[in-house]
Amino acid sequence: MTQPRAQVRLIEAAAHDLTMLVRSDPQIVRQVLKRLLYIEREPTVGDPLLGDLIGYRKLTVGDRHWRIIWRVVTQPNGDLVVEIAEVWGVGARAESAIYAEMTRRVATLPKNPQTIALGDVIESLGRTAMGLRVEEQQRREPLPEWLLSRLVYTAGFARREVESLDAEAAMELWERYITSDNIRDDAGGSPT
Repeated sequence: MTQPRAQVRLIEAAAHDLTMLVRSDPQIVRQVLKRLLYIEREPTVGDPLLGDLIGYRKLTVGDRHWRIIWRVVTQPNGDLVVEIAEVWGVGARAESAIYAEMTRRVATLPKNPQTIALGDVIESLGRTAMGLRVEEQQRREPLPEWLLSRLVYTAGFARREVESLDAEAAMELWERYITSDNIRDDAGGSPT
């Protein structure tokens, strides 16, 4: 489902991971940056993590040898911020070691960690980034009123959440709602 574009920020340790990656495997850096830009457009892409890492997601890069691990944080004003917590390769460490390191990072993160904007990270990489840059948010058409009403009043989603979706994402959400077990068989039709 398409989500509103999020601002991608890297915690300092993840920015360091990327810097180290430039030194060890500069060819993979562009692929990692492309994935980070993709995460900016689709913050809920990838697989959710479990255990101590609930709330985080992962996405693989380059023949599944590299992992990007992040969480999506909603700011008080409703903006989405993707906090990239780790960029690391399975080849460099066993997969279990990656998740052990990630669990350690999560446990030691302050509530509001210092982060670096993806655009600044790309700029700092210079030629390695090969012209990649963060795009400005694009204008999108407002949701049709009928769809907004059904998602808010029938499906019970928060108005603010629904208004943040583009038309395609809102339609996907409505289709998932009407085809799920959330609709009772009685005339009420409210979620269970």
